[in-house]
Amino acid sequence: MIPIGASPEQPALYVSHSEISFDEWAKCSQKGNCRPVSDDHGWGKGQRPVINVSWEDAQGYARWVSARSGLTCRLPSEREWEAAARAGTDTAFWWGDDPRANLANCRDCGPAPIYGSLPAGSFPANPWGLVDMNGNVWEWVQDCWSANRSGPIEQDLAACPQRVIKGGSWYYYSANARWDARAKNDGRLGSYNIGIRLVCEPPAPRR
Repeated sequence: MIPIGASPEQPALYVSHSEISFDEWAKCSQKGNCRPVSDDHGWGKGQRPVINVSWEDAQGYARWVSARSGLTCRLPSEREWEAAARAGTDTAFWWGDDPRANLANCRDCGPAPIYGSLPAGSFPANPWGLVDMNGNVWEWVQDCWSANRSGPIEQDLAACPQRVIKGGSWYYYSANARWDARAKNDGRLGSYNIGIRLVCEPPAPRR
């Protein structure tokens, strides 16, 4: 977890350094708290991002991490995710406005297209120390989908099955990996293009 916000000593949030990996998910499933995920689409597991997990599955993983850590952990809101992706910059990507080779895993991020996900940390971290905020796999966020970004953050899945995904993926062009790009997916379904990243709220300061 990487602290972001006011200062390292008093962060607003802790954010997963990378997308949650198959290895991290397996620890939860081995304890019986998460659904086992065996389908890696033939790319391998280990430190690659766990895929084929639904928004609903991600809620269970967040509850398990919360119980282990003593913190309140969850999917980020869309605004929180965007702040983490920008990492204090004002450009389309943390490195500038145009895609560049060897900085992300997407279809035109070069020098040649990569078919499939890559292990966490295959590319440089952004200025806040977070890796793969652009490309690799889409990431679930908490928000209910609406075209004009007016959807509620917290709403029952039955009432709002379509959920926002962010970050683009290996399959999509770099336009989808911009911090402000967004798409949607049915929260009841997983995909080989979607993974997760968590945020955890810091404990209240002692008085």
